Amino acid sequence: MVHAVREAASVLNDPLPRWREQFGAGAFRDDLPSRELYSQDVYRAGQLPLAVLSPASVADVQAIVAEAARSAIAVHARGGGMSYTDAYLPDRPRAIVLDLSRLDRIRAIAETDLYVTVEAGCTWAALDAALAPRGLRAVFWGPMSGKTATIGGAMSQGSVTFGSGRNGPSGAAALGFEVVLGDGRLVQTGSAGQPGHAPFFRHYGPDLTGLFAADAGAFGIKTAVTLQLQPRPACGDGLSFSFDDFDSLARAVANVARHGLATEVFGAETALIRWVAGEQALKQDLQALLAAGRAQSNPWRAARQMYRIARSGRRFLERSRFTVSVLTEASDTARLRLALRDLRRAVGRDGSEIANTMAAVTRAMPFPDPMVLGPEGRRLLPLHGIFPHSTAPAFNAAFQAWLAKQRAQLEQHEVRVYVVYATCGASSFLYEPVIYWRDSWPALHRSAMPAAMLANWTEPPAHPAARELVERLRVEIIDLMYQHGAAHLQIGRAYPYTRERNPATLALLQALKRASDGAAVVNPGALGL
Repeated sequence: MVHAVREAASVLNDPLPRWREQFGAGAFRDDLPSRELYSQDVYRAGQLPLAVLSPASVADVQAIVAEAARSAIAVHARGGGMSYTDAYLPDRPRAIVLDLSRLDRIRAIAETDLYVTVEAGCTWAALDAALAPRGLRAVFWGPMSGKTATIGGAMSQGSVTFGSGRNGPSGAAALGFEVVLGDGRLVQTGSAGQPGHAPFFRHYGPDLTGLFAADAGAFGIKTAVTLQLQPRPACGDGLSFSFDDFDSLARAVANVARHGLATEVFGAETALIRWVAGEQALKQDLQALLAAGRAQSNPWRAARQMYRIARSGRRFLERSRFTVSVLTEASDTARLRLALRDLRRAVGRDGSEIANTMAAVTRAMPFPDPMVLGPEGRRLLPLHGIFPHSTAPAFNAAFQAWLAKQRAQLEQHEVRVYVVYATCGASSFLYEPVIYWRDSWPALHRSAMPAAMLANWTEPPAHPAARELVERLRVEIIDLMYQHGAAHLQIGRAYPYTRERNPATLALLQALKRASDGAAVVNPGALGL
Protein backbone atom coordinates (compact mmCIF):
# COMPACT_ATOMS: atom_id res chain seq x y z
CA MET A 1 0.00 0.00 0.00
CA VAL A 2 2.80 2.42 0.94
CA HIS A 3 4.66 1.61 -2.28
CA ALA A 4 1.50 2.18 -4.36
CA VAL A 5 0.93 5.56 -2.72
CA ARG A 6 4.56 6.57 -3.29
CA GLU A 7 4.43 5.54 -6.95
CA ALA A 8 1.16 7.41 -7.50
CA ALA A 9 2.68 10.53 -5.96
CA SER A 10 5.79 10.19 -8.08
CA VAL A 11 3.73 10.08 -11.27
CA LEU A 12 2.23 13.43 -10.33
CA ASN A 13 5.77 14.76 -9.76
CA ASP A 14 6.97 13.75 -13.22
CA PRO A 15 10.60 14.90 -13.76
CA LEU A 16 10.62 14.31 -17.53
CA PRO A 17 9.46 17.84 -18.50
CA ARG A 18 12.20 19.32 -16.29
CA TRP A 19 14.84 17.02 -17.80
CA ARG A 20 13.67 17.87 -21.30
CA GLU A 21 14.06 21.58 -20.59
CA GLN A 22 17.35 21.19 -18.72
CA PHE A 23 19.20 18.93 -21.15
CA GLY A 24 17.68 19.95 -24.50
CA ALA A 25 17.00 17.93 -27.61
CA GLY A 26 20.52 16.53 -28.01
CA ALA A 27 20.83 15.12 -24.51
CA PHE A 28 17.18 14.28 -23.81
CA ARG A 29 15.59 11.91 -26.29
CA ASP A 30 12.12 10.47 -25.99
CA ASP A 31 11.47 9.78 -29.67
CA LEU A 32 10.49 6.19 -30.46
CA PRO A 33 13.61 5.24 -32.51
CA SER A 34 15.95 6.34 -29.69
CA ARG A 35 13.91 4.56 -27.05
CA GLU A 36 13.86 1.38 -29.16
CA LEU A 37 17.61 1.46 -29.85
CA TYR A 38 18.55 1.99 -26.20
CA SER A 39 16.23 -0.75 -24.99
CA GLN A 40 18.17 -3.40 -26.96
CA ASP A 41 21.33 -5.40 -26.46
CA VAL A 42 23.01 -7.91 -28.76
CA TYR A 43 20.51 -10.64 -27.83
CA ARG A 44 17.10 -9.04 -27.25
CA ALA A 45 15.06 -6.02 -26.16
CA GLY A 46 13.72 -4.90 -22.81
CA GLN A 47 10.82 -2.58 -22.14
CA LEU A 48 10.82 0.83 -23.80
CA PRO A 49 12.30 3.46 -21.47
CA LEU A 50 10.55 6.75 -20.90
CA ALA A 51 13.57 8.58 -22.30
CA VAL A 52 17.31 8.42 -22.97
CA LEU A 53 19.43 11.00 -21.14
CA SER A 54 23.04 11.84 -22.00
CA PRO A 55 24.59 13.72 -19.05
CA ALA A 56 27.81 15.66 -19.63
CA SER A 57 29.01 15.89 -16.02
CA VAL A 58 29.09 13.90 -12.83
CA ALA A 59 26.86 16.52 -11.21
CA ASP A 60 24.28 15.85 -13.92
CA VAL A 61 24.39 12.12 -13.18
CA GLN A 62 23.96 12.76 -9.45
CA ALA A 63 20.99 15.05 -10.01
CA ILE A 64 19.28 12.66 -12.43
CA VAL A 65 19.69 9.66 -10.13
CA ALA A 66 18.50 11.56 -7.05
CA GLU A 67 15.42 12.85 -8.90
CA ALA A 68 14.72 9.40 -10.34
CA ALA A 69 14.85 7.86 -6.86
CA ARG A 70 12.33 10.41 -5.56
CA SER A 71 10.08 9.68 -8.55
CA ALA A 72 10.37 5.86 -8.46
CA ILE A 73 11.98 5.77 -11.92
CA ALA A 74 14.55 3.04 -12.58
CA VAL A 75 17.90 4.17 -14.01
CA HIS A 76 19.85 1.91 -16.37
CA ALA A 77 23.36 3.01 -17.34
CA ARG A 78 24.52 2.01 -20.82
CA GLY A 79 28.05 1.99 -22.19
CA GLY A 80 28.81 0.76 -25.70
CA GLY A 81 25.74 -1.47 -25.85
CA MET A 82 27.63 -4.72 -26.54
CA SER A 83 26.06 -6.71 -23.68
CA TYR A 84 24.12 -9.90 -24.43
CA THR A 85 22.91 -10.62 -20.86
CA ASP A 86 20.10 -8.07 -20.36
CA ALA A 87 22.69 -6.09 -18.39
CA TYR A 88 21.15 -2.65 -18.89
CA LEU A 89 17.75 -3.43 -20.38
CA PRO A 90 14.75 -1.75 -18.69
CA ASP A 91 12.42 -4.27 -17.09
CA ARG A 92 9.55 -1.93 -16.18
CA PRO A 93 7.61 0.93 -17.82
CA ARG A 94 8.93 3.65 -15.48
CA ALA A 95 12.61 3.62 -16.44
CA ILE A 96 15.19 5.77 -18.17
CA VAL A 97 18.48 4.86 -19.83
CA LEU A 98 21.61 6.90 -19.13
CA ASP A 99 23.85 7.11 -22.18
CA LEU A 100 27.28 7.93 -20.67
CA SER A 101 29.08 8.53 -23.97
CA ARG A 102 29.48 12.26 -23.26
CA LEU A 103 31.29 11.47 -20.01
CA ASP A 104 34.50 10.62 -21.86
CA ARG A 105 37.29 12.90 -20.60
CA ILE A 106 40.71 11.65 -19.58
CA ARG A 107 41.12 13.57 -16.34
CA ALA A 108 44.72 12.81 -15.41
CA ILE A 109 47.66 10.72 -16.60
CA ALA A 110 50.31 10.15 -13.91
CA GLU A 111 53.31 8.98 -15.91
CA THR A 112 55.67 8.57 -12.95
CA ASP A 113 53.10 6.87 -10.72
CA LEU A 114 51.62 4.81 -13.54
CA TYR A 115 47.90 5.48 -13.33
CA VAL A 116 45.25 7.20 -15.40
CA THR A 117 41.86 8.53 -14.28
CA VAL A 118 39.30 8.46 -17.07
CA GLU A 119 35.57 9.00 -17.25
CA ALA A 120 33.37 5.99 -17.70
CA GLY A 121 32.08 6.82 -21.19
CA CYS A 122 35.53 6.84 -22.81
CA THR A 123 36.16 3.89 -25.12
CA TRP A 124 39.13 1.58 -24.66
CA ALA A 125 40.39 2.43 -28.14
CA ALA A 126 40.32 6.18 -27.39
CA LEU A 127 42.17 5.71 -24.10
CA ASP A 128 44.80 3.51 -25.69
CA ALA A 129 45.36 6.05 -28.47
CA ALA A 130 45.86 8.80 -25.86
CA LEU A 131 48.35 6.74 -23.85
CA ALA A 132 50.39 5.46 -26.81
CA PRO A 133 52.38 8.69 -27.47
CA ARG A 134 53.49 8.63 -23.81
CA GLY A 135 54.76 5.08 -24.10
CA LEU A 136 52.13 3.80 -21.66
CA ARG A 137 49.25 1.34 -21.63
CA ALA A 138 46.72 0.03 -19.11
CA VAL A 139 47.58 -3.42 -17.72
CA PHE A 140 44.19 -4.51 -19.09
CA TRP A 141 43.67 -2.41 -22.19
CA GLY A 142 40.35 -3.53 -23.57
CA PRO A 143 38.14 -6.19 -25.14
CA MET A 144 38.20 -6.70 -28.90
CA SER A 145 35.05 -4.56 -29.03
CA GLY A 146 37.08 -1.69 -27.53
CA LYS A 147 36.32 0.58 -30.49
CA THR A 148 32.77 0.75 -29.09
CA ALA A 149 32.98 -0.73 -25.57
CA THR A 150 33.43 1.82 -22.81
CA ILE A 151 35.67 1.64 -19.77
CA GLY A 152 32.76 1.97 -17.37
CA GLY A 153 30.83 -0.76 -19.16
CA ALA A 154 33.70 -3.24 -19.12
CA MET A 155 34.39 -2.51 -15.46
CA SER A 156 30.73 -3.03 -14.54
CA GLN A 157 30.32 -6.12 -16.67
CA GLY A 158 33.73 -7.68 -16.37
CA SER A 159 35.65 -8.27 -19.57
CA VAL A 160 38.65 -10.13 -20.98
CA THR A 161 41.06 -9.94 -23.90
CA PHE A 162 44.02 -7.58 -24.08
CA GLY A 163 46.29 -8.17 -21.12
CA SER A 164 44.08 -10.92 -19.71
CA GLY A 165 46.57 -13.72 -20.39
CA ARG A 166 48.83 -12.38 -17.65
CA ASN A 167 46.64 -10.05 -15.61
CA GLY A 168 43.15 -11.51 -15.64
CA PRO A 169 39.86 -9.67 -16.30
CA SER A 170 39.22 -5.94 -16.57
CA GLY A 171 38.67 -5.42 -12.84
CA ALA A 172 42.26 -6.40 -12.10
CA ALA A 173 43.39 -3.11 -13.67
CA ALA A 174 41.14 -0.91 -11.51
CA LEU A 175 42.77 1.12 -8.74
CA GLY A 176 39.62 3.00 -7.83
CA PHE A 177 36.12 3.97 -8.89
CA GLU A 178 34.02 7.09 -8.68
CA VAL A 179 30.43 5.88 -8.24
CA VAL A 180 27.05 7.60 -7.97
CA LEU A 181 24.87 5.71 -5.49
CA GLY A 182 21.12 5.24 -5.79
CA ASP A 183 20.31 8.47 -3.92
CA GLY A 184 22.78 10.66 -5.84
CA ARG A 185 25.64 10.55 -3.33
CA LEU A 186 29.18 10.21 -4.72
CA VAL A 187 31.57 7.50 -3.51
CA GLN A 188 35.33 7.26 -4.13
CA THR A 189 37.10 3.94 -3.59
CA GLY A 190 40.77 3.18 -2.96
CA SER A 191 43.25 5.78 -1.72
CA ALA A 192 41.24 8.56 -3.42
CA GLY A 193 38.55 8.07 -0.80
CA GLN A 194 40.19 10.75 1.36
CA PRO A 195 40.19 14.40 0.24
CA GLY A 196 43.29 15.42 -1.66
CA HIS A 197 44.77 11.92 -1.75
CA ALA A 198 45.97 10.55 -5.07
CA PRO A 199 44.14 7.50 -6.52
CA PHE A 200 47.35 5.48 -6.77
CA PHE A 201 46.57 2.57 -4.41
CA ARG A 202 43.64 0.17 -4.43
CA HIS A 203 44.16 -1.92 -1.29
CA TYR A 204 43.89 0.78 1.36
CA GLY A 205 41.67 -1.00 3.86
CA PRO A 206 38.71 -3.13 2.72
CA ASP A 207 38.68 -3.46 -1.05
CA LEU A 208 35.67 -1.29 -1.93
CA THR A 209 36.95 -1.10 -5.50
CA GLY A 210 36.43 -4.86 -5.77
CA LEU A 211 32.86 -4.46 -4.52
CA PHE A 212 31.93 -2.37 -7.55
CA ALA A 213 34.00 -4.34 -10.10
CA ALA A 214 31.81 -6.64 -12.24
CA ASP A 215 28.72 -5.66 -10.19
CA ALA A 216 26.61 -5.33 -13.37
CA GLY A 217 25.83 -1.79 -12.21
CA ALA A 218 23.75 -3.10 -9.31
CA PHE A 219 25.49 -1.05 -6.61
CA GLY A 220 25.80 2.28 -8.41
CA ILE A 221 26.70 4.10 -11.62
CA LYS A 222 30.41 4.43 -12.35
CA THR A 223 31.34 7.89 -13.57
CA ALA A 224 35.15 7.56 -13.53
CA VAL A 225 37.77 4.83 -13.21
CA THR A 226 41.45 4.95 -12.22
CA LEU A 227 43.47 2.29 -14.04
CA GLN A 228 46.92 0.86 -13.39
CA LEU A 229 49.35 1.62 -16.21
CA GLN A 230 52.54 -0.02 -17.40
CA PRO A 231 55.30 0.97 -19.84
CA ARG A 232 54.21 0.12 -23.35
CA PRO A 233 56.22 -2.88 -24.58
CA ALA A 234 58.69 -2.06 -27.31
CA CYS A 235 57.91 -5.10 -29.43
CA GLY A 236 55.60 -8.06 -29.69
CA ASP A 237 54.74 -11.05 -31.81
CA GLY A 238 52.48 -14.06 -31.80
CA LEU A 239 52.32 -17.72 -32.63
CA SER A 240 49.45 -19.88 -33.81
CA PHE A 241 48.99 -23.61 -33.32
CA SER A 242 46.58 -26.27 -34.51
CA PHE A 243 45.37 -29.21 -32.42
CA ASP A 244 43.83 -32.55 -33.32
CA ASP A 245 41.75 -32.85 -30.12
CA PHE A 246 40.47 -30.63 -27.33
CA ASP A 247 42.39 -32.34 -24.54
CA SER A 248 45.70 -31.55 -26.23
CA LEU A 249 44.59 -27.96 -26.70
CA ALA A 250 43.58 -27.63 -23.04
CA ARG A 251 46.86 -29.14 -21.84
CA ALA A 252 48.96 -26.77 -23.96
CA VAL A 253 46.94 -23.70 -23.00
CA ALA A 254 47.22 -24.55 -19.30
CA ASN A 255 50.99 -24.85 -19.63
CA VAL A 256 51.26 -21.49 -21.39
CA ALA A 257 49.00 -19.83 -18.82
CA ARG A 258 50.64 -21.17 -15.66
CA HIS A 259 54.03 -19.82 -16.75
CA GLY A 260 52.71 -16.36 -17.63
CA LEU A 261 54.19 -16.57 -21.11
CA ALA A 262 51.39 -14.94 -23.13
CA THR A 263 49.69 -11.57 -22.87
CA GLU A 264 46.67 -12.99 -24.71
CA VAL A 265 45.53 -16.52 -25.54
CA PHE A 266 42.51 -17.10 -27.77
CA GLY A 267 41.26 -19.68 -30.21
CA ALA A 268 38.32 -21.31 -31.94
CA GLU A 269 37.09 -24.42 -33.62
CA THR A 270 38.62 -24.46 -37.07
CA ALA A 271 35.18 -25.06 -38.58
CA LEU A 272 34.12 -21.62 -37.36
CA ILE A 273 37.23 -19.95 -38.76
CA ARG A 274 36.70 -21.75 -42.07
CA TRP A 275 33.11 -20.48 -42.21
CA VAL A 276 34.10 -16.92 -41.37
CA ALA A 277 37.06 -16.98 -43.76
CA GLY A 278 34.78 -18.01 -46.57
CA GLU A 279 32.87 -14.78 -46.03
CA GLN A 280 35.86 -12.47 -46.29
CA ALA A 281 36.33 -10.48 -49.46
CA LEU A 282 39.75 -10.08 -51.08
CA LYS A 283 39.69 -6.39 -50.14
CA GLN A 284 39.36 -7.25 -46.44
CA ASP A 285 42.20 -9.76 -46.70
CA LEU A 286 44.44 -7.10 -48.22
CA GLN A 287 43.50 -4.59 -45.51
CA ALA A 288 44.40 -7.11 -42.83
CA LEU A 289 47.65 -7.93 -44.63
CA LEU A 290 48.69 -4.28 -44.83
CA ALA A 291 47.74 -3.65 -41.21
CA ALA A 292 49.83 -6.62 -40.08
CA GLY A 293 52.76 -5.22 -42.02
CA ARG A 294 52.38 -1.74 -40.52
CA ALA A 295 52.39 -3.22 -37.02
CA GLN A 296 55.94 -4.52 -37.39
CA SER A 297 58.94 -2.65 -36.01
CA ASN A 298 60.96 -2.33 -39.23
CA PRO A 299 60.42 -2.63 -43.00
CA TRP A 300 62.24 -5.97 -43.36
CA ARG A 301 60.21 -7.52 -40.56
CA ALA A 302 57.06 -6.08 -42.12
CA ALA A 303 57.86 -7.57 -45.50
CA ARG A 304 58.60 -10.98 -43.98
CA GLN A 305 55.35 -10.97 -41.98
CA MET A 306 53.26 -9.96 -45.00
CA TYR A 307 54.92 -12.66 -47.10
CA ARG A 308 54.21 -15.36 -44.51
CA ILE A 309 50.54 -14.42 -44.30
CA ALA A 310 50.11 -14.17 -48.05
CA ARG A 311 51.90 -17.48 -48.65
CA SER A 312 50.25 -19.52 -45.91
CA GLY A 313 46.94 -17.70 -45.88
CA ARG A 314 44.17 -20.10 -44.96
CA ARG A 315 45.86 -23.41 -45.74
CA PHE A 316 45.76 -24.51 -42.09
CA LEU A 317 41.95 -24.36 -42.28
CA GLU A 318 41.94 -27.47 -44.41
CA ARG A 319 43.49 -29.83 -41.88
CA SER A 320 43.11 -28.83 -38.22
CA ARG A 321 40.19 -29.19 -35.78
CA PHE A 322 41.15 -26.50 -33.26
CA THR A 323 43.40 -23.47 -33.36
CA VAL A 324 44.96 -21.28 -30.69
CA SER A 325 46.86 -18.03 -31.03
CA VAL A 326 49.18 -16.73 -28.32
CA LEU A 327 50.56 -13.19 -28.22
CA THR A 328 53.57 -12.04 -26.25
CA GLU A 329 55.56 -8.85 -25.79
CA ALA A 330 58.97 -7.78 -24.54
CA SER A 331 61.18 -4.74 -24.01
CA ASP A 332 63.55 -5.67 -26.86
CA THR A 333 63.86 -8.16 -29.70
CA ALA A 334 66.30 -10.45 -27.88
CA ARG A 335 63.84 -10.96 -25.02
CA LEU A 336 61.02 -11.38 -27.52
CA ARG A 337 62.87 -14.21 -29.26
CA LEU A 338 63.32 -15.94 -25.90
CA ALA A 339 59.61 -15.50 -25.11
CA LEU A 340 58.62 -17.06 -28.43
CA ARG A 341 61.02 -19.94 -27.80
CA ASP A 342 59.45 -20.55 -24.39
CA LEU A 343 55.96 -20.47 -25.89
CA ARG A 344 56.90 -23.13 -28.42
CA ARG A 345 58.36 -25.28 -25.63
CA ALA A 346 55.23 -24.84 -23.50
CA VAL A 347 52.97 -26.05 -26.31
CA GLY A 348 55.42 -28.84 -27.13
CA ARG A 349 54.10 -31.83 -29.03
CA ASP A 350 50.48 -31.15 -28.11
CA GLY A 351 50.07 -28.71 -31.01
CA SER A 352 51.50 -28.05 -34.47
CA GLU A 353 52.71 -24.57 -35.28
CA ILE A 354 50.94 -22.95 -38.21
CA ALA A 355 51.20 -19.57 -39.94
CA ASN A 356 50.51 -16.94 -37.32
CA THR A 357 47.87 -15.20 -39.43
CA MET A 358 45.35 -14.75 -36.63
CA ALA A 359 47.96 -13.58 -34.14
CA ALA A 360 49.46 -11.07 -36.57
CA VAL A 361 46.14 -9.58 -37.63
CA THR A 362 44.97 -9.28 -34.01
CA ARG A 363 48.15 -7.44 -33.04
CA ALA A 364 47.77 -5.16 -36.04
CA MET A 365 44.05 -4.43 -35.56
CA PRO A 366 43.20 -4.94 -31.87
CA PHE A 367 39.95 -2.95 -32.06
CA PRO A 368 38.05 -3.92 -35.23
CA ASP A 369 34.54 -2.74 -36.03
CA PRO A 370 32.01 -4.49 -33.78
CA MET A 371 30.56 -7.64 -35.29
CA VAL A 372 27.14 -8.13 -33.72
CA LEU A 373 26.07 -10.19 -36.74
CA GLY A 374 27.84 -13.33 -37.85
CA PRO A 375 28.57 -14.81 -41.29
CA GLU A 376 25.74 -14.51 -43.81
CA GLY A 377 24.23 -11.77 -41.64
CA ARG A 378 23.10 -14.24 -38.99
CA ARG A 379 22.18 -13.23 -35.47
CA LEU A 380 24.60 -14.47 -32.84
CA LEU A 381 24.60 -15.18 -29.12
CA PRO A 382 27.84 -15.90 -27.20
CA LEU A 383 27.62 -17.69 -23.85
CA HIS A 384 30.66 -18.31 -21.70
CA GLY A 385 31.79 -20.22 -18.64
CA ILE A 386 35.09 -19.84 -16.83
CA PHE A 387 36.60 -23.09 -15.52
CA PRO A 388 39.78 -24.23 -13.80
CA HIS A 389 42.16 -25.63 -16.41
CA SER A 390 41.82 -29.06 -14.78
CA THR A 391 38.05 -29.29 -15.44
CA ALA A 392 37.85 -27.71 -18.92
CA PRO A 393 38.20 -31.06 -20.77
CA ALA A 394 35.40 -32.65 -18.72
CA PHE A 395 33.09 -29.74 -19.45
CA ASN A 396 33.94 -29.87 -23.14
CA ALA A 397 33.05 -33.58 -23.21
CA ALA A 398 29.73 -32.89 -21.46
CA PHE A 399 28.96 -29.98 -23.76
CA GLN A 400 29.72 -31.95 -26.92
CA ALA A 401 27.51 -34.82 -25.70
CA TRP A 402 24.69 -32.36 -25.01
CA LEU A 403 25.20 -30.68 -28.39
CA ALA A 404 25.00 -34.01 -30.22
CA LYS A 405 21.48 -34.50 -28.86
CA GLN A 406 20.41 -31.17 -30.39
CA ARG A 407 21.56 -31.94 -33.94
CA ALA A 408 18.17 -32.69 -35.45
CA GLN A 409 16.60 -29.45 -34.24
CA LEU A 410 19.71 -27.43 -35.08
CA GLU A 411 19.57 -28.69 -38.65
CA GLN A 412 15.81 -28.22 -38.90
CA HIS A 413 16.08 -24.51 -38.00
CA GLU A 414 19.52 -23.87 -39.57
CA VAL A 415 21.08 -23.03 -36.22
CA ARG A 416 24.84 -23.42 -35.83
CA VAL A 417 26.91 -23.65 -32.63
CA TYR A 418 30.67 -23.24 -32.46
CA VAL A 419 33.09 -22.83 -29.56
CA VAL A 420 35.74 -20.16 -28.99
CA TYR A 421 38.01 -19.98 -25.97
CA ALA A 422 40.56 -17.87 -24.14
CA THR A 423 42.48 -17.70 -20.88
CA CYS A 424 41.90 -15.35 -17.98
CA GLY A 425 45.02 -15.12 -15.82
CA ALA A 426 47.06 -18.14 -14.85
CA SER A 427 44.35 -20.45 -13.58
CA SER A 428 41.24 -19.96 -15.72
CA PHE A 429 40.02 -21.33 -19.05
CA LEU A 430 37.18 -19.39 -20.72
CA TYR A 431 34.92 -21.64 -22.83
CA GLU A 432 32.43 -19.78 -25.04
CA PRO A 433 29.84 -21.46 -27.25
CA VAL A 434 28.44 -19.07 -29.87
CA ILE A 435 25.00 -19.70 -31.37
CA TYR A 436 24.21 -18.43 -34.90
CA TRP A 437 20.75 -18.32 -36.45
CA ARG A 438 18.83 -16.61 -39.24
CA ASP A 439 16.52 -13.89 -37.97
CA SER A 440 15.55 -10.28 -38.64
CA TRP A 441 17.93 -7.53 -37.52
CA PRO A 442 17.13 -5.30 -34.53
CA ALA A 443 17.87 -1.57 -34.57
CA LEU A 444 21.05 -2.00 -32.50
CA HIS A 445 22.54 -4.33 -35.08
CA ARG A 446 21.77 -1.94 -37.93
CA SER A 447 23.36 0.87 -35.92
CA ALA A 448 26.49 -1.01 -34.81
CA MET A 449 27.43 -3.00 -37.91
CA PRO A 450 29.58 -1.37 -40.61
CA ALA A 451 27.40 -0.26 -43.49
CA ALA A 452 29.71 -2.00 -45.99
CA MET A 453 29.10 -5.34 -44.27
CA LEU A 454 25.33 -4.89 -44.18
CA ALA A 455 25.37 -4.06 -47.87
CA ASN A 456 26.77 -7.53 -48.62
CA TRP A 457 23.85 -9.31 -46.98
CA THR A 458 20.11 -9.56 -47.34
CA GLU A 459 18.25 -9.32 -44.04
CA PRO A 460 16.59 -12.64 -43.22
CA PRO A 461 12.88 -12.69 -42.37
CA ALA A 462 11.84 -13.02 -38.75
CA HIS A 463 12.26 -16.61 -37.58
CA PRO A 464 10.28 -17.14 -34.33
CA ALA A 465 10.88 -20.91 -34.27
CA ALA A 466 14.65 -20.50 -34.45
CA ARG A 467 14.48 -17.75 -31.85
CA GLU A 468 12.55 -20.06 -29.51
CA LEU A 469 15.12 -22.81 -30.03
CA VAL A 470 18.00 -20.41 -29.29
CA GLU A 471 16.35 -19.38 -26.03
CA ARG A 472 16.03 -23.01 -24.96
CA LEU A 473 19.66 -23.66 -25.89
CA ARG A 474 20.72 -20.58 -23.93
CA VAL A 475 18.99 -21.74 -20.76
CA GLU A 476 20.29 -25.31 -21.03
CA ILE A 477 23.89 -24.25 -21.75
CA ILE A 478 23.94 -21.91 -18.75
CA ASP A 479 22.48 -24.69 -16.58
CA LEU A 480 25.11 -27.16 -17.84
CA MET A 481 27.84 -24.67 -17.00
CA TYR A 482 26.38 -24.23 -13.53
CA GLN A 483 26.42 -27.98 -12.97
CA HIS A 484 30.14 -28.00 -13.83
CA GLY A 485 31.03 -25.17 -11.45
CA ALA A 486 31.49 -22.34 -13.94
CA ALA A 487 32.10 -18.74 -13.00
CA HIS A 488 31.03 -15.89 -15.29
CA LEU A 489 31.78 -12.35 -16.30
CA GLN A 490 29.14 -10.08 -17.88
CA ILE A 491 26.59 -11.49 -15.45
CA GLY A 492 23.81 -8.98 -16.06
CA ARG A 493 20.53 -10.80 -15.51
CA ALA A 494 21.46 -13.93 -17.46
CA TYR A 495 23.90 -15.92 -15.34
CA PRO A 496 22.80 -17.51 -12.03
CA TYR A 497 24.90 -15.44 -9.64
CA THR A 498 22.55 -15.79 -6.68
CA ARG A 499 21.41 -19.36 -7.39
CA GLU A 500 21.75 -21.53 -4.27
CA ARG A 501 24.09 -18.98 -2.70
CA ASN A 502 25.07 -19.48 0.90
CA PRO A 503 22.23 -17.76 2.82
CA ALA A 504 24.62 -15.55 4.81
CA THR A 505 26.39 -14.47 1.62
CA LEU A 506 23.11 -13.69 -0.11
CA ALA A 507 21.89 -11.71 2.90
CA LEU A 508 25.09 -9.65 2.84
CA LEU A 509 24.70 -8.94 -0.89
CA GLN A 510 21.11 -7.86 -0.38
CA ALA A 511 22.14 -5.60 2.51
CA LEU A 512 24.81 -4.00 0.31
CA LYS A 513 22.18 -3.38 -2.36
CA ARG A 514 19.92 -1.69 0.19
CA ALA A 515 22.78 0.42 1.53
CA SER A 516 23.92 1.59 -1.90
CA ASP A 517 20.48 1.85 -3.53
CA GLY A 518 17.76 2.11 -0.91
CA ALA A 519 15.04 2.99 -3.41
CA ALA A 520 16.10 0.07 -5.68
CA VAL A 521 16.19 2.25 -8.79
CA VAL A 522 19.74 1.63 -10.08
CA ASN A 523 19.67 -1.24 -12.59
CA PRO A 524 17.14 -3.27 -10.59
CA GLY A 525 17.39 -7.00 -11.16
CA ALA A 526 21.08 -6.99 -12.11
CA LEU A 527 23.05 -9.79 -10.42
CA GLY A 528 19.66 -11.22 -9.45
CA LEU A 529 19.29 -8.59 -6.71
